[in-house]
Amino acid sequence: MKHRLKAYARTVTEKGAGGSPDAPRMFQIMKYVVFALTIAIFFGWYIAFGPSSNFEKGHFDLRQNAVWAQHAWSEQKHTPEEIRDFVETLGKNHIRYVYLHVGPIDSTGNISPERYGQLSEFLKVARVHSDRIIYLPWLGQIRSKLPLNSLAVRNNIVRLSKIFVEDLGMGGVHFDIEPIVDNDSDFLFLLEDVRKAIGRDKIISVALSEYFPSSVVYMAQKFMRVGVSLSKEYIQKIDSRIDQLVVMTYENSIRDGRFYRYFLKNEVIWLTNVMEHSKLIVGLPTYDTESDTFHPKAENIEFGLRGVIDGLNSWRTNREIFEGVALYGYWTTDSREWDTMRTLFLN
Repeated sequence: MKHRLKAYARTVTEKGAGGSPDAPRMFQIMKYVVFALTIAIFFGWYIAFGPSSNFEKGHFDLRQNAVWAQHAWSEQKHTPEEIRDFVETLGKNHIRYVYLHVGPIDSTGNISPERYGQLSEFLKVARVHSDRIIYLPWLGQIRSKLPLNSLAVRNNIVRLSKIFVEDLGMGGVHFDIEPIVDNDSDFLFLLEDVRKAIGRDKIISVALSEYFPSSVVYMAQKFMRVGVSLSKEYIQKIDSRIDQLVVMTYENSIRDGRFYRYFLKNEVIWLTNVMEHSKLIVGLPTYDTESDTFHPKAENIEFGLRGVIDGLNSWRTNREIFEGVALYGYWTTDSREWDTMRTLFLN
């Protein structure tokens, strides 16, 4: 009887101390689950928000901002007073680079000289008022209309680039050929040819559409129709051949300004971690014409600048790559938008 009571007492004690024999294993499983959830929550927070500083107005303004300027400045005659006012507006808003439209490039790789017939006179007067501003010819065209696989076409664009740099004394070239598709080797050949022609002391600037990491594209395609972004590898090939990448962060069908701000933040983070050689300038819209792909109440200079500042405050951003913001374009930027630029961003 005593033996049976001792055995029963020992069984009760074991159950009280540890429950069923499976309890230790279940406890270990729960520990792993909690640990995994903690890691998942941390990485979710890190990817969505992440640690950041809290710098505000002026901290990230390097006085290296840019603007796209309309064709009239290079083709039509302007008074000295008009050119002076233009240059003073640029200086007041810390604009260093002006992408001056001189094109478009035709299908043979040429531009008629009449299309930029007043450029020399414009530059002469403009430089009287400021020698700090760098003017780059804005060379654009729809990619499907520009057969870059033709050596003759590429040679004509190279010759054109040399005219603007050597004969007109411009600071380099700005290419806006849209859309550039992934692994477009002919575009890379063009950049290499232009570099050889104008030298390393002149700027090669390229405007590109937004970049999305492959993981983001994959997830987004599960829920919405998303175009294919240039790959990280191809962006890096372009980056190694140029001095300045200008990302055009507009016409994304975004309807909520808060989401546009969040998108800009991530675009800054993503691109500054992909680029290694050139500098990043973030292009922001100042036009108001609504369309199926553009909603100015969301995609505008205010939400855009706030997003850029958020991105630059993120500890995940490589701030050394960032150079400034670019406004598209001068002809659509009104006094209110210049005020927003000065209030939110300039130092």
